[in-house]
Amino acid sequence: MGWRILQITKPCKLSVQQKQLLYQSDDTNITMPIEDLSVVVLETGFVQLTGSLLAEFAVNDVVLLVCDASHLPSGTFFSFHSNSRYSEMAHVQVSSSEPLKKRIWQLIVRQKILNQSSVLGALGIENALNEIVKQVQSGDSSNREAYAAQIYWRLLFGDFTRRDDANIINKALNYGYAVVRGCVARNLVASGLLPCFGIHHDNQLNQFNLVDDIMEPFRPFVDYCVAKIDFTGCSDLTPELKNRLISVLLCNVNMNGDVVSVLKSAEIMSASLAKAFRQKGSGLLKLPVFDSSLFNMEVFE
Repeated sequence: MGWRILQITKPCKLSVQQKQLLYQSDDTNITMPIEDLSVVVLETGFVQLTGSLLAEFAVNDVVLLVCDASHLPSGTFFSFHSNSRYSEMAHVQVSSSEPLKKRIWQLIVRQKILNQSSVLGALGIENALNEIVKQVQSGDSSNREAYAAQIYWRLLFGDFTRRDDANIINKALNYGYAVVRGCVARNLVASGLLPCFGIHHDNQLNQFNLVDDIMEPFRPFVDYCVAKIDFTGCSDLTPELKNRLISVLLCNVNMNGDVVSVLKSAEIMSASLAKAFRQKGSGLLKLPVFDSSLFNMEVFE
């Protein structure tokens, strides 16, 4: 899998030329190796893509995100079930026991709250979310996730609600979440997992229930980046702000003692989840840990 993130903001044509992505606009012709690409975001609807390019994206596990009229990612394209043991993994996942899934969800919720607490701490905000972590039971039966979220958002952004889509902070959060969500989906599928069958989320109209489960520990990374942005005078996201939000994928996190990018951590996490399902052990799951000393905000800046 590649490492480069490409943001397309102007009308152009994208095609393949000798295994290279060829970018053509009125005044520019640029090529770059497709194998170096990880994520491509189409910010404008005035883009022509060839079928050959989409095929190369699939072969090279490149995530393609398409934005809607509000310039928020609304669709994604990635290779589907390239894992050679897909059928076996699908049976293992679907037949996993409820106790196993509840233990996995408990770990996910705990790490999400721990990451939220670390984000607040990095911003100099005192909090007691670590105490709530101790109360998270198997399957989070007492819904500590929601309780922690109420405290977290109030401390992070003050008089703020996630239900206000017109709020610039929510626009930034939604944009960042959508980008990370597409990458998580790509890696889950690459590990042979079925994204429609969740651990906790089970909406029959949502084909990405598992993605939404596994996304949870990643959300605080986006929150931290958004909290570091000065939105004074901004009513909408500019291309520069979007580029900074996309850069969260290149920031570093702690993954079981190793320092890796958010992008790489999604790959490691997905592989470990498949292993946890296969070996019926929730302790095999590896989740990303926020550490402000590692997060390398110079990438984001």
